[in-house]
Amino acid sequence: MRLLLDIVSILLIVAAFLLVWGRWHESRSLFVPSAEHEHSPQDYSLKPEEVWLASGGGGEKIHGWYFAANRKSSTILYVHGNAGTIADRLAVIKGYIESGYNVFIFDFRGFGKSDGKPDRKSFVQDTFTAYDYLTKSRGAAASDIVLLGQSLGGAAALKLANAKECRAVILEGTFYSIRQVARDIYPNIPIWLLASSYFDNSREVKKLAVPLLLIHGENDEVTPYYHSEMLFKDARKPKEFINIKGSDHTGMYIVNPAQYYGTIGRFIEGAQK
Repeated sequence: MRLLLDIVSILLIVAAFLLVWGRWHESRSLFVPSAEHEHSPQDYSLKPEEVWLASGGGGEKIHGWYFAANRKSSTILYVHGNAGTIADRLAVIKGYIESGYNVFIFDFRGFGKSDGKPDRKSFVQDTFTAYDYLTKSRGAAASDIVLLGQSLGGAAALKLANAKECRAVILEGTFYSIRQVARDIYPNIPIWLLASSYFDNSREVKKLAVPLLLIHGENDEVTPYYHSEMLFKDARKPKEFINIKGSDHTGMYIVNPAQYYGTIGRFIEGAQK
């Protein structure tokens, strides 16, 4: 009996260690922040309003840019992915502005000029802070806000859309769930059992009550194409899914700008309540 208890104790310790290691590994893999801005708005002939917002209640501030195209137009709240900074998204943002949409983009804590360090909670919390800035400080109507989540940013955008009012959601290269990503990376090892369910987009997309557009590059090497196919299957109507043939994870607007921006414009206008 004593031996059995010892074996059980050892197994519990090993399981606890593996769980802690799994969550640590997940966090390190999820967030790859950069501090330097490799580009500036001036490089793209853009003149945004620089924005600093207190987020999280600990005195930390996040940094963002607001681009005003037309005060009467819809506003795209761009929630970027797990790497780089807002400066790396200037090229794609210019296309939204030229299409007539206001854009607000921000860096999560630990990214770019923003304070602090990134984690799952702050990643989502900062997205809510950005939304509150648009609705409370800028006076944007919630029904005019379109949430665009790129890659990991799609997870925060979905959580926001299920908690606050918005016009529509666009998911670009977003994964089905962290556990499914773990299955992709470790197909022969059950690492997915150690993964958290915090960023379970399959669960969130089923609750979504606004129009959804899924965009995915056919040759996406980061998030396999089938992830968006699965999300599309689980989502409620109205929903739309486009495949950008020949594109990787982030180059959809470069490979086929007419299809990319054209679809987004048509979708936003069609999502009016």
